Amino acid sequence: MTQAVPRPLDNPEACVNLWAYADDDGYIARIAARAYALCGSDDAKLATPHQLAASDFLHAEWQGVSKQFVIEGGEGQRMEGIAHASMLNDEVTPGVLFARLFDQLATQVPEQARTVNGQYEASRLELPDDPLTVTTVVMELDNGQLVPVAAP
Repeated sequence: MTQAVPRPLDNPEACVNLWAYADDDGYIARIAARAYALCGSDDAKLATPHQLAASDFLHAEWQGVSKQFVIEGGEGQRMEGIAHASMLNDEVTPGVLFARLFDQLATQVPEQARTVNGQYEASRLELPDDPLTVTTVVMELDNGQLVPVAAP
């Protein structure tokens, strides 16, 4: 029989997978996110969301892009609630695009109880203001297939 081994938490942190669903033209109409409690170095923490990015979006609740995003379509039409995949590459847009999801994730972190000097106290792993994230574009193909395009 194998004996259980204690595994103390090493620098636990809430990390986040982000998904942007894009069509063939790169237009994003919906987004999703999931948070994970991970330990270790930043590289070790990021290894898990990188591994899960290609499939875990199937368990993430998605929502539409905020109406504050407005772009001009290929034929000059105004498109509200639409972002473009090229926006994911700048320093500002991802934080704005996924802001509502970050707010939701922060409220979903469950409270834990721990004992300190024989007394129970509430504890919560907070979602950092600038969490470690992995962003993946999920291509929505005309045949209904969802194809994640993850960074190596």
